[in-house]
Amino acid sequence: AGFVFVHEGIEIKMGSLMSDYLDALGEPISYFEAASCAFDGLDKMYSYNSFQITTYPVGDKDYVGSISFQDDMVETKEGVALFDTKADMIAAYGENYVDENGVLIYYFDGNEKNGRLCFILSGDEIISIEYQAPAFE
Repeated sequence: AGFVFVHEGIEIKMGSLMSDYLDALGEPISYFEAASCAFDGLDKMYSYNSFQITTYPVGDKDYVGSISFQDDMVETKEGVALFDTKADMIAAYGENYVDENGVLIYYFDGNEKNGRLCFILSGDEIISIEYQAPAFE
């Protein structure tokens, strides 16, 4: 269980295998990898036109760890984009968010182990949107 990001008809599930999406997404604009702080192996970052996917390794496979929006050309499955308002966010997701030091977080199905959708606002404007995978057990 977890959030899904949809880009050009491709449904990307948090915590799923990155290899399932590489061909469909095409060549990234940029790619970066570094030794993982939390896992054995490499964390990888794929940058596309309007979003960035970060993966984490488990064994010899890479899993989608997070997706962050880079501009307002993409939106959440529920229609919220960067520079929308807090009211737009609440209209799409409701008031059931947690404020952690200014980051407004929705937990998938209300359970923090099922993944997060995070919003950062400046005043009333959304300036950051990031999906995060479910907790790795």
